Amino acid sequence: MVTDAEIVRRLGAAGVAFFGGFRRLQEIQRKAAAEILDGRDALVVSATASGKTEAVAAPLIARLLARGDTRTNAIRLLIVTPTRALVNDLALRLDKPLAQMGLTCGRQTSDHRDKRRRPFALITTPESFDSMLVRDGAFNSGRLVGHLLANTDAVFVDEAHLFDGTPRGDQLCWLLGRLRRVRQVGADGKAPDNRLHLCAASATVRDADALAKRLLGPAAAAVRVTGARKIEVFGPADEPRWIPLEANDAVSDLRNRIEAVPDAELNEGIASRLWQPMAGADGSVTRKILVFVPTRQLCDTLSAHLRETLARRRDVQVLAHHGSLQRDSRETAERSFMSSRDAVLVATTTLEVGIDIGDVDVVALVGAPPKTRALLQRIGRGGRRDGRTRVLALPRNETERAAFASMLSSARDGTVESESAGRRWSVVVQQAASFVAQAGRRGRRRGDLLELADDVWPGERKTVREICDELLESGHLEENRERIFLGEPWADAFEAGERGMHGNLGSPTGGVPVVDSSTGETIAHVSHAPETEKGVALGGQMWNARFANGEVWLTARARGQRHGQFRYAARRGPLGVEYAAHVRRGLGFDERDAPVALIEENPIWLHFGGGAYEAALASLLPSVRKFAGMNGLAMAGHPGVEAPRRAASGEKALHELVETLYEDLEFFLETGPFQRLLPEPCRRRVAVDLFDAPRFRRWLASRRVWELGASDRRREAVLAALGGGNVARNSPRKMLS
Repeated sequence: MVTDAEIVRRLGAAGVAFFGGFRRLQEIQRKAAAEILDGRDALVVSATASGKTEAVAAPLIARLLARGDTRTNAIRLLIVTPTRALVNDLALRLDKPLAQMGLTCGRQTSDHRDKRRRPFALITTPESFDSMLVRDGAFNSGRLVGHLLANTDAVFVDEAHLFDGTPRGDQLCWLLGRLRRVRQVGADGKAPDNRLHLCAASATVRDADALAKRLLGPAAAAVRVTGARKIEVFGPADEPRWIPLEANDAVSDLRNRIEAVPDAELNEGIASRLWQPMAGADGSVTRKILVFVPTRQLCDTLSAHLRETLARRRDVQVLAHHGSLQRDSRETAERSFMSSRDAVLVATTTLEVGIDIGDVDVVALVGAPPKTRALLQRIGRGGRRDGRTRVLALPRNETERAAFASMLSSARDGTVESESAGRRWSVVVQQAASFVAQAGRRGRRRGDLLELADDVWPGERKTVREICDELLESGHLEENRERIFLGEPWADAFEAGERGMHGNLGSPTGGVPVVDSSTGETIAHVSHAPETEKGVALGGQMWNARFANGEVWLTARARGQRHGQFRYAARRGPLGVEYAAHVRRGLGFDERDAPVALIEENPIWLHFGGGAYEAALASLLPSVRKFAGMNGLAMAGHPGVEAPRRAASGEKALHELVETLYEDLEFFLETGPFQRLLPEPCRRRVAVDLFDAPRFRRWLASRRVWELGASDRRREAVLAALGGGNVARNSPRKMLS
């Protein structure tokens, strides 16, 4: 058996720099070292805070150094992460061991621009990676003769699961294919060696081998260590205590331990619940809490409210962190939370991934996450010091309460949802434009794009050719003398340096600048300026706002005064089939159950299928209609006991239905921001692939429709989930018309 000391010795200088101070390695570090040192492409999978970053980085760097390459002033290792916050975190973690080896580490994002000093390791996001490929080539007489990334020999993708099943994940596959083409570019413009060493890391993956092959290539394999951290849940307000999740805990038991905080009293209710562990009601005092919220607006208002209310009880620093805040504001919040003794940090998903913000005693979740693995990511921020994860679940209604119970049960068991393996062809629209822009004034031949497609998605030349034809027809690309150039829309975006040119995020960017009058610094961007001068909450503080010259100017405002809210450019995400299944399970129903509940003599069908399935059901079953407030979970009307099974019997008809509904389904399937630029046959194909008609057919055929009786023990939970307000808003005529 190879000892830890022998592994560290084999890693050479990297072993001493990363592990020299440790007496023993983590299990994942032992397993990953041999695979990566031998040059294998690998996805490293283990629990949060188990040393995955070091497990990948140390052997990757050791192998690069062992090749004896003496190149300096060259980017040898590219590290790609999903968020700017994680870029900053990795830079802090890697800078010291790299410096110990005489190597440099840098960041390249919209916040930090270190690419010009060409560090040995450069940490970036997919969007900045795309931008570098386009904008950092060296040309001679219009021909590419060199590139900033030409010496990159290895790529490390961190938090890989956040790319899986998303447009950004498909974009990353294309970026890696393009990187192979710019490496070691000679005078003839060709790369003599395009072998890249690709590795990735993740904590929450259902099928690690499949993800490894999708993201890293067919030769990649997974290196995994199983195991889960202990989770404790804070009990109801009338009996506050930390209750460990045990293997024999039923989902109904977990639901009973969670107390909902109604929207009508959300800020005050959350403040009250947070104070209970902070006050030491269970015998121990909580010092640091990380609070995840679903929207930037709630982040602003809740953090401002907590700053007022908690200050009356204890000297607690309250901070805010979301994507519309500028870099300095976000990084100040991260540093302040890490250095503070008592602090509450309210954040959106900007802090969901593995960024180190120091010791976190409790992770509070306002609203149930969309999936178990999102829940695991969020609660994984806590308990890194003692390995104990303490969770304060704060659902806003009964459906979220049910979803929380099911997700916590799955998290305890280490079970996460699978992702769709379908391709998001809208990414090819953006990548075609980016690839053309990368060529500069010479443009591209059609064959260049088709050859790239052969490398990235083999066997798909026909579809890529059709997309190229559509872009030429629409004017997004132009062809002159058998060379393709950017059309006016993309050319304008390129000249403006717009972020949308290089990304597939699909979320609005930019907006109205918000300026701190005392410093003159822009601290955020919002979608709308306030119509009149008023007090607003932003970044955990209260301000007076004044709109002038296209900007919102803020001045500090005294506590205790009423305040308004900024509006951000955002939309509510679709309710997925996975979330709907968690609600069903949390309410106590089996996988096949699709009951009908009578509410004031009106039938409500709980199908628990999610938004995409509901769109198909609305066309398949004429006796049911959408039910406001329960979209993706329930519909008004009674489908009939046998109707779902009969509808599922027509395989060809179901396939044709999905093709017909492709425009309605695109929102639910998260197809990417450039979907509407695809040719119609391709859009239909994407809908069919991502919707997965065979899976829907199996689900539909297995539905067990029955009426929920008055004596059924689950009826009370169902009525609470449906909510009296929902029923009142849906009169019988409105519900069934």
